[in-house]
Amino acid sequence: MLDVALESISFEDRLRDITLRFAKSTHTAIVGPPASGASTLLQIIAGQLRPTKGHIHFGARDVTKLAASRRPLLFATSTIDVPARWSVNHLLIAAVRHRSLDREDRKTELDQAIDKWKLSPIAGRSLRSLSSTETTIANLARIELLRPAILVADRLLERLNPSAEAKIADAFYRTLRVMGTTVISAPAAGSELGLTDQLVVLESGRVVQADVAPNIYRHPLSEAAAEATGDINVIPITVRENVVQSPIGSWQAAEANFEGKGIALARPEDFSVAEKGEESDLIFGIEEASFRGGRWLATGILTGGLNLRVILPAGVPVHKGRLIPLRFDSSRFAILRGTPFATSL
Repeated sequence: MLDVALESISFEDRLRDITLRFAKSTHTAIVGPPASGASTLLQIIAGQLRPTKGHIHFGARDVTKLAASRRPLLFATSTIDVPARWSVNHLLIAAVRHRSLDREDRKTELDQAIDKWKLSPIAGRSLRSLSSTETTIANLARIELLRPAILVADRLLERLNPSAEAKIADAFYRTLRVMGTTVISAPAAGSELGLTDQLVVLESGRVVQADVAPNIYRHPLSEAAAEATGDINVIPITVRENVVQSPIGSWQAAEANFEGKGIALARPEDFSVAEKGEESDLIFGIEEASFRGGRWLATGILTGGLNLRVILPAGVPVHKGRLIPLRFDSSRFAILRGTPFATSL
């Protein structure tokens, strides 16, 4: 299998001086806000676009000027680039025929793929007749049969039913790991982030952070990095002599290395309900709430129109207008310099 290296890649005004290495047989996710350049970067790696500046290496080979059709990779999206009249069987047979296998081995692998992904009920149906989830599963089976050395996947799972998303993503990417495939993806959902070895956050065409997903989640270096890894509260602050003033209260912040305006990034779970008799840090009024994963994700509007999202235990009575005393752990907040509600690096 192959590693992939990008050296000082730029493309028009969409990407700027990107240098990255994707180790062989690992999974790297490229994430960021809209217009971050993630899809453009994937297209450059796949050969769909040629960089304005810089070099791309697969292993020791410089492939910068190599046509997409000659690159040892598979570029995949949620759309399958074959005639819609094809049946699922036709799609999978075409995939397995791309490899140097004898007839018996081809049949064995085809049968295994159909069984693994439970495709027997739809094997004879045309692709145009499938639901979006069925189409995605057929596409994943096709990719596994192709056994790519490098998979470049742009929002591959975006058409999956959300209830099946996490389970299917886990089965698919674990199989590719066993195969040794080098995966570079722009995920369609947060459930894919936990299956990666590395997360690269882009913003305005630049890399703002690259690390494992848990580290970026807990220690984001920008608003974009925080939002890419989960729910986040962006709180406007003013710092004076390490005292932070904000709409949710004030606190001492030894880690603040600036004075003036900035933002504090706080996860919903950084807040907790004050116990009876315990002093609270703020009073939170519930505007709306949803129940997921055995707990409430509640939203309220504070002074100045600030939306605050917090996690509440399942046993807390929740209804619109209810006031709840909260405490927060400010040591868990990321403090960033800049104008409130705008990232400054």
